[in-house]
Parts: sequence; structure tokens; C-alpha cells
Amino acid sequence: MDAGSQPSVSVVSVAYNSVGVLPDMAASLPAGVDLIVVDNGPDDGLRAWAEHAGHKVIVPGENLGFGGGCNLGARDVQSDFIFFLNPDARLMEGALETLLKQAGKHPNASAFGPQFGVTVQNRYKVRPSKILWRGFFAKRYTRPDVPTPVPSLNGAGILVRRDAFEAIGGFDERIFLFFEDDDISLRLAAKQGPLIYVPEARVLHAIASSSPSSLELVEFKAYHYLRGYVYTLSKHGRSVPKLRGCLNVVRRFISLRNLSSAERRADARGRFRGLASILGEALPRSY
Repeated sequence: MDAGSQPSVSVVSVAYNSVGVLPDMAASLPAGVDLIVVDNGPDDGLRAWAEHAGHKVIVPGENLGFGGGCNLGARDVQSDFIFFLNPDARLMEGALETLLKQAGKHPNASAFGPQFGVTVQNRYKVRPSKILWRGFFAKRYTRPDVPTPVPSLNGAGILVRRDAFEAIGGFDERIFLFFEDDDISLRLAAKQGPLIYVPEARVLHAIASSSPSSLELVEFKAYHYLRGYVYTLSKHGRSVPKLRGCLNVVRRFISLRNLSSAERRADARGRFRGLASILGEALPRSY
């Protein structure tokens, strides 16, 4: 990347047992772009690799969750932009440069998101927010071919203006995992400027492959999914968030797929535990 023709950018990636995927992500970054790795997990060899490769590694000593890890990684960044990128993502050629080019064309926009896909041919649809009213984004199931304003961005890769990120206080660390991208998208759009989806910037992303899977991890993620869902619904003014959480758990428990899938049963258990943990908590109302 030509530092003289582009604004400065730093990449922040939050890892947890991610040594199997993060080196490929790092290799896909343009030359000269700083990578900051926040290792939330046990030492799986990632720290030695990152230090050998010349990347900054931050070890918080505990699992801060995604938002907390992102905030820690961004704390000392002085670049114009911060690109929060999942360890299991890989940038296609020119992806970051394209995002930065669009940032120059949309100076009032606060954040930008690339197009994701399992392969170059298999593109994901634009990710709709599960927090907004269902009809809010009429094109939520489309794949725009030109840069398009959207109500939320996919947290697997968000390029955000550093001053906008700092102005809203970064990620909400009460959201440990899941829905932190909905929350920060809605806050950025409301207070700092539009969000732009940039389909020409392509990123490969294998969903849920940042860490090796296990039944324990499935249950752990489901626990935090349900907590994040209820908390974020309440924070953004959606009605009866705890009832919505109850219905989510009931649907998961009565699914016939539980009969043949240990992972589905672990997911149902985790959601139930998450619901039980948050039912007695006071929730925020409208940020």
C-alpha cells in the first residue's frame, strides 16, 4: 500500500485459539499495514508466531470477549482508520485499498464493510440486523453491486474512522460475544454518520472457524448469544426483550433437530443458561 496516497490504517484482530487461521489472514494484508493481535485465549503458539512475524501482541490475561478485546487493541492506535478483522478472514487483492478509497468518496460516513463470501463465487447476502425492525432494510436479502448505505455492518470486518469510534466510546463491553456489531453499527449510524457496504472489497470468511469447535465451546457461545441478544434488544428500544429471549430458547428446545445433533442440544442448553442469567438483571433502555 502506498502510504503517500492513502490514509493510515491499523488492523485489530481478536484471537482465541486462532493460530491455525490468523497467519493466513495476516498474509492477506497489504504490505506496511500494522496488525495488532489481542489474544484472549490460552497460548496456542499464536504469540510466538506473531512476535516472530513482527506483529504487536496484547495478552490481557483473561478472555475479554470480542468487544473488550477490540477496545484494548484499539486503545493506542493513532491511525486515521481502524479495521477490525476476524482471524479467519482473508482479504482478496485490493480489498482494503478499495474500502479506503470509498472512505475518501464518503467523508461523512463513519464506517465501511466489505462483501464476504466462503469463496469468490459464493457471496453472502447483505447481513441484516437482528435488532432492527424486520422491515427496516428492504434490501436485506440482496447483494448490491455498488457501494450502498446499510443499517448495520458485519462484525467480521469493519473499517471505522478512529475519531468516530472514539467518539461513541468504542464497543460496549457488556456485550461479550454476538450482537456487538449490531450495537456499534446502530450507534455509529445514529451519532457519527452513515454506514457503507462496499461490494467491490471482497473478503473470504469461513463462518465460526476462528476457534476449533467443541460441545463446550458451542454451549459457551450460545450462552453469550442469548445474553447479547436480550441486552442489545433492550438497549436499542425493542419491546419485551426478555420475552423475546424466552421465545428464542423455547424454539431452540422444541426443535426436532435436537434429537440427532449433540451440537444443537449443547446450543439449547447454552441459550437456556444465558436466559436464566439475564432474567434478573436490570437492562439498559435506549442508549
